[in-house]
Amino acid sequence: MDKNMQEIEKKALRAIKISIASIAISIFLGILSLWVLLNQVTISVGIDKKLIQIEKQIQDMQKPKSIESSKLESN
Repeated sequence: MDKNMQEIEKKALRAIKISIASIAISIFLGILSLWVLLNQVTISVGIDKKLIQIEKQIQDMQKPKSIESSKLESN
């Protein structure tokens, strides 16, 4: 009877160790996933800002052309 209890106790401790390891792995993967997601959001925000800047630069480049063309037409 005592040997059976020791075997059961060993198996229970092993099961507890496995469950703790799986929980640690799950937490690590969750943190890693959040980190990747935040990096993607940060990158996309940076890309959006750059696109807005490029659009403004294009608009600024087009404004003088329209002013020059209207001056040429009036002459």
